[in-house]
Amino acid sequence: MLCGMTTVHPTPAPAEASSPAGGQAAHRGRLLSLDVMRGLTILAMILVNNPGDWGQMYWPLGHADWHGLTPTDLIFPFFLFMVGVAMAYSFAKYTGERGRPTPAVWRRIARRVFSLIALGLLLNASGRLISVPLGYSDSWDWATLRWPGVLQRIGLAYLFGSVIVLTLGARGQAVAAVGLLVLYSLLLDFAPPDVPPAERMTPTGNIVRVVDVAVIGEPHMWTQATSHPTDPEGLLSTLPSIVTVLIGYAVGRRLRGADAAGGRTLIGLLAVGGLLAAAGWLWHNGPHPGWGQYVNKALWTPSFVLVSGGLGMVCLAACLAVFDRYGRESPRVRRVATAFEVVGVNAIFVFVASGFVARALTVFRVSDRTLKDWIYTNGFVEPLHTVGLNDPRLASVAYACWFVACWWLLLAWMWSRGWTIRV
Repeated sequence: MLCGMTTVHPTPAPAEASSPAGGQAAHRGRLLSLDVMRGLTILAMILVNNPGDWGQMYWPLGHADWHGLTPTDLIFPFFLFMVGVAMAYSFAKYTGERGRPTPAVWRRIARRVFSLIALGLLLNASGRLISVPLGYSDSWDWATLRWPGVLQRIGLAYLFGSVIVLTLGARGQAVAAVGLLVLYSLLLDFAPPDVPPAERMTPTGNIVRVVDVAVIGEPHMWTQATSHPTDPEGLLSTLPSIVTVLIGYAVGRRLRGADAAGGRTLIGLLAVGGLLAAAGWLWHNGPHPGWGQYVNKALWTPSFVLVSGGLGMVCLAACLAVFDRYGRESPRVRRVATAFEVVGVNAIFVFVASGFVARALTVFRVSDRTLKDWIYTNGFVEPLHTVGLNDPRLASVAYACWFVACWWLLLAWMWSRGWTIRV
C-alpha cells in the first residue's frame, strides 16, 4: 500500500506479471489501475517540485495563489485518496476471520506511520545533512528545521484513517467524515475569535496558522513563501485530509465488493465523483461568506476535499476503463500501464530519493554557482536560446522533465530486476 525505504522485496519481472481477470488486476494481488494512477501522480509530483527556475513556470505547474485550483493542487490529495483505496485492499489481508483487526495490523500501522514521519523529517533536514559534513555550511541550524511535510501528513492521515476504518462500520465512517468536515468548517469560520471574520480565511489570519505558530513555532513552519505564511501541511488542516483518505477507502471497499472495471461500477464512480466535485465547487461559489467554503489547498478546506475527492474518483474510473476494462487485451495499453506501474510500486522511495537528490544539487557547487544552476543553464537555458527558444518557462519545464526522466529510467531498471523498496 505504501512504500518506504527500509526493505527491498523481489517481485516478478513484468513478463511474469499476471494479467487482469474478471475486470480486476490480479498483478501481485494489487489493483493495477491504482498503481498506474499512483505512478502518474508521483511523476507529476516530481515534475512540479523540480522546475529549473521557481520564478519561471507555466501556471498549471504551480499552486493557486491562495483560493482557487490548479492541476498541481490536485496531486497531493489524489495521492491521499489512493492511500485510502489501497487500505481497503491491504487491511482485508490482515484482519481476522470476522473482519476484526489483528495485532499484526496495528503493528504494521505503527511501523509505517513511524517510518513515514521519520523519512519526512529526514528529508526536511537533508540540506543540512549534506552541506555540513562537506563543509558548505558550518552550522546545523536545527532551530529552523521544518517539522511538517508531505510524508508527515501522509503518516498522520493514514494513522487516523486506519483507526476509523478498523474500529467503525461503514455508517460510522461516514459520520466521522461528515463530522470532521463540519468541525473544521466551524473552526475556519469562527476562529480565532480575536480576528475579524473577514480575515479568518486570509494567509495570516486563519486558525490553521494560529495553531501551528502556537504548537510548532514559526521557525519550524513553511516560511519560504513570505506572502503565504500558512504551512500547507499544518497540524489542524490534517483533520480534513483524513476525510480524503476515508473517501478513498469507501471507493476501495466498493471496488473490492464488485467487478472493479464493470460498467455499473465505472458509471457509479463517475456519477458520485462528478456530484462531489460539483458540490465542492458550488460551495466555493456559494452566496454566504465563511464556513470554509473556498477551495483552498493550503487550508485543505472542506470544499477542496469534495472537489479533489470527486475528481480523484473520476480519474480512477478513467484508469479502470482504459487499463482494466477496454485495454486489458491490448499489448500496447499494457505497455503504457507498465510505464506508470514501475513508478507506482516504488512511490514513496522515489519521492524521498528524488527529494534528497534535488537538495544535493542545490548544495554542491561548480565554481560560483550550484550544481543545479550549472546544469540548468548549460543544459537547457543556453541550448534553447541557441535555437531561438527564449521563453524561460520552457527551459524551466524542460529541466523538470529531464529530472523526471532520469528517475523513471532508474525505476524501470529496478522493475526489470524485480525490486520494490517498502516500509
